[in-house]
Formats: sequence, structure tokens, C-alpha cells
Amino acid sequence: MEFLPVSIDSKDIIKNFFNMQRIEASDMLFGNLYIWHFSREISYCILNDCLVIKTKFANEEYPFIFYPLGLGDKIKTIKNMMDYFSSKNWTFSLKSLESHQKDELESNIPNTFNIYPNRDRFDYLYQVSDLISLNGRKLHGKKNHLNKFLNLYPNFVYERIDSSNALDVLDAYTIWFNDNPNINDGLKNEFKGIEASLKNFDSLDMKGGIIRIDDKIAAFSLGEQINSNSVVIHIEKANTFYDGIYQAINQQFLYNDWNDMEFVNREEDLGIAGLRHAKMTYNPIRFVEKFEATMKE
Repeated sequence: MEFLPVSIDSKDIIKNFFNMQRIEASDMLFGNLYIWHFSREISYCILNDCLVIKTKFANEEYPFIFYPLGLGDKIKTIKNMMDYFSSKNWTFSLKSLESHQKDELESNIPNTFNIYPNRDRFDYLYQVSDLISLNGRKLHGKKNHLNKFLNLYPNFVYERIDSSNALDVLDAYTIWFNDNPNINDGLKNEFKGIEASLKNFDSLDMKGGIIRIDDKIAAFSLGEQINSNSVVIHIEKANTFYDGIYQAINQQFLYNDWNDMEFVNREEDLGIAGLRHAKMTYNPIRFVEKFEATMKE
């Protein structure tokens, strides 16, 4: 059983298996794996016509797997992985299971796992049209911030990221990053992922958008289609010197590049109170619930 590290060269393999079923959770989308493979060990193998993604965080003793992808025998593959983990004396666990995957696991391998929801990992799902129009009482505050931005910077320019400007975006982001007085390991690893994504932008299946003000990059965002009617926003960065800039890049990216999508997944809050509050203020229509399964004693 040979696990290979995730790299730019594994995109087509992972994407092919990913697209064999409808997935809503953002974890196994290639852009997500690629951005974050600098901060944790992410590898994959093909077994029983399924793709298995294995991940290990630096602060955790054992790796875990996501639910197998593909059209092969997923239950057999999970049982094979249980044996593989046992041979390594690793504790076996699965993470970021969607509800239907949890049900399939419980039905086919009963009385084996403790399965529980992880609220910190729930993805936030919004209606694209809501975040473009910002209509309604619940989004009134966001609309006010956007209107303030439009009044202050009526000559802003929106443009798409491509090979001609991706490195300009990286230069701007590098300045913002270095000016941050609170840089930690998480932000350093995120920087590496963004840097690699912008340097290899043409090789990825992402779209990106920029807002310029007086020809200076004021914000950018990176996103990727996850299924037939949904987009995932991987990255959103802005210079907060400009009032309302985050509301502007959020709205402009969806309006210009994703208005044919029905839903936008803005990923998880990781249990960070400020991030949870910010995501809730955009009025999600629901969560993509995720579950974790650990072996019973």
C-alpha cells in the first residue's frame, strides 16, 4: 500500500476520483488539499478502485483518513485501511464524514465506531444570489458596508486573476503578510499555500478575483467549483485600510465569476469565536455537517 504525497502533479488523479460522486464538504477538494499540504502531511493511495486520502497534523500522534472516493468498494477499502493502521500500531479514525457517509459506515460496519459531529469543522453554505444582492434585514449591515465602499471608492476596478497578474497579487499579499504583527505557524503555512497557488495558478482549477483602487491591489479571493451548483471560497484577503473592502471582494467575486452557481461554501470556522461570528453574520442557509469516527475501545 503506497501513499504518495499530494502535489500539483496529483491534481488530475484526485479530481477524477472526486468527481465520481457529489461532494459538498470542502476538505477533499484538490485546491483545499494543495493549499494546506504545506501545514500537514497529506498523501493518497488507490485501493479497490477507490482513492484514499490520509492526513496527519503536526501536533497529532496518528494520521486519519477521509471517506474513500470513487466507484469501488468503499467498505472493503475502509476495512483494508483498518488492518493497515493496525499493522502500524496507529489508532484508526475517519474525519470530515458527510451525513450520508456516516450512515453508510454505521450500516455496513456496525458497533465499531464512536461517531460524533464536529461543529468546529462544519462548512457554511450560503445562497450565491443572497451574497450578491445583500437584500433583506439580516444582511442589512453588510449592505451598508458595501454601499460605504462604493461611495468611498467609486472608481475601483475588478479584474480576474490569470498568469499576467498572479505574481502582482503575490507581491501585494507578501507586503500585507509581513506587516502583520501577529504571524504564527498557521499563517506562515497559509502563506506558503497561497504563494504556491498563485505561482502555479494556470495549473490549478481555481478562479481568482482582484479589486484595485488607484491601481493598487486592495483585495483578492480564490475559489473553485466543487459540484454542479456550488463553489468553495478557499482564500479571501484584503487591505483593511479600505472601508468595506471585505464585503466588496466577497460580493464582486461572486457577481463576476460565480453568478451561475446556486450555493457558495465558505468553509469552516475551526471553533474560532471571531470567525464563527463573522460567518454567521452572512446568514448561512445551512451547514454541511461533518462527523468524526473513532474506534471503540
